[in-house]
Amino acid sequence: MKTQALRWIVAGSLLISSQLAAQPLENLRTQLSGLHSDQPLRLKVDVEIKHRGSAPLHLNNQKTRGRAVVTYGPRGAEVIKAQSRGSSSWFSLWRSKKEDGTTEPLLSWEEAQILADPAGMLDSLLSEASVVSEETVDWQGQPARLLVLRPSGLATEGQVEEASVKSGFEPLVLEAKLWLDERGIPLALESLTELRLTAALSAMDHQSFTFQQVDGRLLVAEAQETSSGTALAVLRSRESKTMKVSVVR
Repeated sequence: MKTQALRWIVAGSLLISSQLAAQPLENLRTQLSGLHSDQPLRLKVDVEIKHRGSAPLHLNNQKTRGRAVVTYGPRGAEVIKAQSRGSSSWFSLWRSKKEDGTTEPLLSWEEAQILADPAGMLDSLLSEASVVSEETVDWQGQPARLLVLRPSGLATEGQVEEASVKSGFEPLVLEAKLWLDERGIPLALESLTELRLTAALSAMDHQSFTFQQVDGRLLVAEAQETSSGTALAVLRSRESKTMKVSVVR
């Protein structure tokens, strides 16, 4: 997958309104520290990757499924085993198949690190974020608190709009939503990134996580990422990656 898992950290990419006061998130960060553990852990990760690219007289479809084994401990995550199988279809009158992209690993180190220690990723997010809004909602049949987050201190909306007019394109917009249970434990996280360079070029990236608790530590239960892009209104690509995580006892 061409998008990198480090972008899940979200920090440094969002714009915050100067009219929205930053709210302290230190209590939540303190609670997250109690959900982190360096005790040895082994995870099984089932992965599915889909890619579709299209252009005039060109079509490329690829699908890969596989399984990776991840260990985690004081020195971080390590992918110790990865097996996959795939299928593809190809048609092109203007590009050879050998020239089409590069092979990426089934599961990168950055992805493995976040799956095994989402508390670290969330702490990085919250250290750079301000709360845009907060409300009580229903999440999969249980009451939850929804926080909408954007990084603080990058630019005001007025400055962004002025820069947008001068440059002729819409700025990068990214917003994160974090669901917490009644105790303040993270249930899920979503982020959306969108960049439009007029009507000729656009890119979108959507990421979502659901979390699980195992022996008092926070882990990712499932992660999904979908990316799409359009160039010159005729060149289109779409990629998706789903990772389902379970603990190996």
